[in-house]
Amino acid sequence: MEGIKLKNVSKTKSCSICGELTHNKRTCPRTPIDDTFIRDGTEFEYIEETIVSTPKEDALIAHILASQGYGIDPDIFEVWVHNHRPCPLKNIKYTMDQGFNKDYITKYLRILSCIDMYY
Repeated sequence: MEGIKLKNVSKTKSCSICGELTHNKRTCPRTPIDDTFIRDGTEFEYIEETIVSTPKEDALIAHILASQGYGIDPDIFEVWVHNHRPCPLKNIKYTMDQGFNKDYITKYLRILSCIDMYY
């Protein structure tokens, strides 16, 4: 009798939850989440909160959004605010387009508040 050759047959394993081959049941993205919330039949009361912001907070939020829209670094924005907003944000964008790096934009903002004294 001749030797019997056995092929190395490996069973392809699949997820037991969804059947896909790329993961198992522990890592399945479709794993149901256990509901640990205990329902006892009582009704729940939801409290709605209104957010009240001052006009100054609204202005800060608008400036942050504009700064983000121009792609201005947060550190540069902070220097701009601490120096009492010496120029419009579009001027900072202009200096960025001119090739100024972060350090020189920061210097520009610090000197700009007292430009009349120097120039």
